[in-house]
Amino acid sequence: MPRSASLYTVFALALITALTSVFGLWRGTDGAGWKQTIRSDARGYYGYLQALFIRNDLGHEPFESAYVKYTPTGTLNKYYCGTSVLMAPWFGIGHAFALADPASPKDGLSAYEQKAIGIGAWLYLLLGLLALRALFQALGIRDGVIAWTLLAVVLATPLLQYAAIQPGWSHVYSFATIAAFLLAVNRISNGHGPRWTIAAGALLGLVVLIRPVNVMVVLATPLVAAHGIGPLVRHLLRQRATLLAILAGLVVFAIQPLLWYAQTGAFYAYGYRGEGFHWTRPEVFKVLFGFRRGLFLWSPVLLLPALGAILLWRMDRLRAATAMIHWATSTYVISSWWIWYYGGGYASRVYIDHYPVLLVPMVLVLQRCQGRCWVAVRVFIILCVALNLAQLWQYHHGFLHQESMDREKYRYTFLRFDEGHRDKLGGNYQEAPYNPNGMSVVLEETCGMDDSCTFWSNGKRVQVPWAHSPSTVCQFDRGTEFGLAFSADTDTLPVGRALYLEVGLQRYEARREASLSALAVTEVRNAKGVVYFYQPFRINPVPGTPGVWQQLEYRIPIPPLMRGDRLNFYFWNKDKTAEFFLDDVFMRISAMNPY
Repeated sequence: MPRSASLYTVFALALITALTSVFGLWRGTDGAGWKQTIRSDARGYYGYLQALFIRNDLGHEPFESAYVKYTPTGTLNKYYCGTSVLMAPWFGIGHAFALADPASPKDGLSAYEQKAIGIGAWLYLLLGLLALRALFQALGIRDGVIAWTLLAVVLATPLLQYAAIQPGWSHVYSFATIAAFLLAVNRISNGHGPRWTIAAGALLGLVVLIRPVNVMVVLATPLVAAHGIGPLVRHLLRQRATLLAILAGLVVFAIQPLLWYAQTGAFYAYGYRGEGFHWTRPEVFKVLFGFRRGLFLWSPVLLLPALGAILLWRMDRLRAATAMIHWATSTYVISSWWIWYYGGGYASRVYIDHYPVLLVPMVLVLQRCQGRCWVAVRVFIILCVALNLAQLWQYHHGFLHQESMDREKYRYTFLRFDEGHRDKLGGNYQEAPYNPNGMSVVLEETCGMDDSCTFWSNGKRVQVPWAHSPSTVCQFDRGTEFGLAFSADTDTLPVGRALYLEVGLQRYEARREASLSALAVTEVRNAKGVVYFYQPFRINPVPGTPGVWQQLEYRIPIPPLMRGDRLNFYFWNKDKTAEFFLDDVFMRISAMNPY
């Protein structure tokens, strides 16, 4: 490769990211896809900016169940503000354009602000890649290895998704700041001036301000220290700038306590009530290999960093041990979070923050990879890029389930691009609510269609010789919109405790995809009959086999009920096009034990 291939690669990747945003996010299907920039987690980060600079209501924000928590004095944004801090300059630029345009909305959600956030994400990705390139050069890595590694980390992992399509999430910001922090540590270890020491302190403060658990990046400092950790520590202890670095980090992180105080009147507030870590129940295998979000299944290129950490042992035991400790620590923390797959999204997004660390042992090993070894590595990277881009396309065109991928769904859709496999997945199989002390069953009922049941009711019931048991089934046909339903109120269910629904049933269809459009709906109504929780989904995880009874199961978390609430679960033939039969329905409801 030419001498400057890695630099060309960096700018080419930034251009690809920008084009992906413009044509993949901004245009969407109706020319207004940019409206999806601020959604889900991004609403919480962006909410700080709206509350501070537009509505002036921080601490008294309109309720948003996704991120606003009620407090005795008002409201609390549950998120840490580091992402908001890095968004702020781009928000300011976009909002200035919005104010200058009489036709533009002034609520912070115009095209100007949301597109500006995307442009900012491109820049942070560019800066992160430049920092990694500089770090790898300082470690003595040849230009070809650097170029191929940077190509792999953007195009063969979900980093492209979270820089181009979901720029409002925290991951590209963590990626950039951690890469810059590692570069600063390397510069310090090479004897560069005190400004790098101060920069490292400020960057570490920003890393923690974005995502506090990422403080574990300090474990990786031996990986990038030029002459070992001992000389680095001695150098820092002798420098006056070290005190300034500590002060810089504290000043940066102090933004968060000030925002807590502005919202609650206290310098500390915990926004993640009802969420936390299951330290004794980490889902390590699912996190690394599972079909839902498995790191190595969805991003097999990351096998190279994992293998690199092992092979590095023969070259540099301190760095190898550091890499293994970081792998183990980050994986343990990630897999211990109560919702280990971190909600809906593409692939394993939380590891993006750690890519700068994970790539170091990979490039150190690849530096010695020559001849056939180097050819094989590049072929593997190309195949991983092709797989990732293909699955990313599937994700955005209705072939992959946004939330509940599993073995069966993965097998059904793997490298399928035809219309016969588009928009065919359904089901609902979510993790239980945070329950450090476990859960207790509060209601359980199995209902065959031959007898009346306590909580299951309604439905068109017919007798057929092929019933699952013994002779009666619930029929849905083109004249039936609603049928079998479950209902229970707070006379039966506890209040103030998160619930978990385990639903099972037998479903029969006479022809293929006859029940494709059928929905199941979970809803909660308050004492006035107002629905405040509503979650519909297709009943079939994948298209079924006609002519046989098939067991379907769902797992659905429900927020804590209030007195007078009613929980409903029902089946809905919304378009009156589905034709199918149900039998032997089952409902178990568990409640979180107090903690």
